[in-house]
Amino acid sequence: MKIQLLFSILISSCFTFSCSNGNNFSKEEMEKAKSEIRKTDSLFCGYSIENGFAKALIAFADSEVIKLNDGENPIYGIEKLKEKLAGKEKDGTVISWKPIKVEVGLSGDLGYSFGNWEYKTTTEKGDTIYYGNYFTEWKKQKDGSWKYVLDGGNNTPKPE
Repeated sequence: MKIQLLFSILISSCFTFSCSNGNNFSKEEMEKAKSEIRKTDSLFCGYSIENGFAKALIAFADSEVIKLNDGENPIYGIEKLKEKLAGKEKDGTVISWKPIKVEVGLSGDLGYSFGNWEYKTTTEKGDTIYYGNYFTEWKKQKDGSWKYVLDGGNNTPKPE
């Protein structure tokens, strides 16, 4: 979790101070990009609920994705992500999330979403719900869509 926090701080610093490359966008353009990321994040969640988390992770990933998993080494690249998720079909568990903060870098081509997730699973003992936070870095693609390039999260108590 400390590594994930470090990534979050580094990414946030990049957005604030060094990602502009002299290409500052207007406030309207920045708000539009934030709205696009929020919408993409919501579509990502909806796709996950409908098709399963594994398929959603692949469908919304950039080719150079980095996926952080608690207790595991990071996964680098879409091919390694596909290998890791091969055979992970929708199994009745549902993970959903909602961004509570979305920001865009000064260059307008990188942004992040941060929010809460909820994981519901049914076992022999009944339904169990787990909670957590997530951080997803988004990169604008040549076609104008957004794909995630870094994703990770951690478990938390139930949100207040």
